[in-house]
Amino acid sequence: MLRFHHLRNEGRFMRSGRLRRLHMGMKRRMGLVDPPMLMPYLGYAGEGGAWLRGRVLEDEGVVSAPHTTSALHNLWLTYKRFSTDQISGARVSWQFGDRSGEVVSDDSGYIEVNTPGVASGASPWLPVRLTLDHAPGYQPSSVMQEGLVRVVSPGARFVIVSDIDDTIIHTGANQLLRHWRVVTANSPESRIAFPGVAEFYHALAAGADGPETNPIFYVSSGPWNLFDLYDRFMALRGIPRGPMLLRNLSNDGLDWILRRHNGHKTRMIEALLNAYPHLPFVLIGDSGQDDAAIYQDIATRFPGRVALVHIHDIRPASPGREVDRQIAALQENGIPVTLSATLVEAARLAESLGFVGSGTADSVSMAVRRRIQGGQSPL
Repeated sequence: MLRFHHLRNEGRFMRSGRLRRLHMGMKRRMGLVDPPMLMPYLGYAGEGGAWLRGRVLEDEGVVSAPHTTSALHNLWLTYKRFSTDQISGARVSWQFGDRSGEVVSDDSGYIEVNTPGVASGASPWLPVRLTLDHAPGYQPSSVMQEGLVRVVSPGARFVIVSDIDDTIIHTGANQLLRHWRVVTANSPESRIAFPGVAEFYHALAAGADGPETNPIFYVSSGPWNLFDLYDRFMALRGIPRGPMLLRNLSNDGLDWILRRHNGHKTRMIEALLNAYPHLPFVLIGDSGQDDAAIYQDIATRFPGRVALVHIHDIRPASPGREVDRQIAALQENGIPVTLSATLVEAARLAESLGFVGSGTADSVSMAVRRRIQGGQSPL
């Protein structure tokens, strides 16, 4: 059965224990308690069962906040996004097909639904009905949400795993002072996709069973607090939807900003490799920190499972770069690899190897040219 309980123990940034109880007591005395909300993430079904994660929080209006260009208002919304008032001990019932059960939120408000057996269906996504039955300390209310579980087609030829920040979204998270407006923007409209991402990812996902034949997963060190922003961003930019394996905020809250993985990406990719043991993987990341090293390690320990790698080069070229040595090591293992500032070379290689259809490289090249002709950098 798919289990990700270690996700709960990667550290938490916000209030917990006695401090949180004091905070909540003060909020109640001041009449500032917001109603509870239930936020399901995107789950998936694979070898060993189906898995879905979600969270029970106070609804502080951050998820539904309209787009704004005000820097100060964005900073305030970003503070609220990361200073969530999670609800522990909440009871949530679930129904997935003919199976049902109940889960209780942990100290950080997270819930996990695990059910054995590999689900199948005509659609690549199957619904999970979630109902918040009880939230301790809050007025009874009927809160229902529908979660979605990705079901992999029998016609899938491979699995795509992509990083998010500085791979598909221009973030500059490791240059906070320089890009603070982008990093703290609370709306997907404020964020920019690198050119060609939508075209290339759609081409990778398409196959014999339609446009979502090959599943895409987004494995990132970004926190779960950003899930809705990432999900809406991808819909807005026409990027294929896929389950996200994000992480809890660290104790100091800086893991995402400083791009510290702490083994998270490796563990998540390992879990996916075990969930789909008969499929090869296409891995896409960036040179901002450790993606090439992580992919090299995975390829060494799971021989024959990594079929293609692309690293988005966001660092200045310099003699003896570590990323160049890691790319060489991947190539020595017989894995086709591209390292470039755009997706054009990756699309050409994937097309030549039959991972994407004819014309993909041309459509990606056109997307890059449009960005340049519009006076913007493709990087």
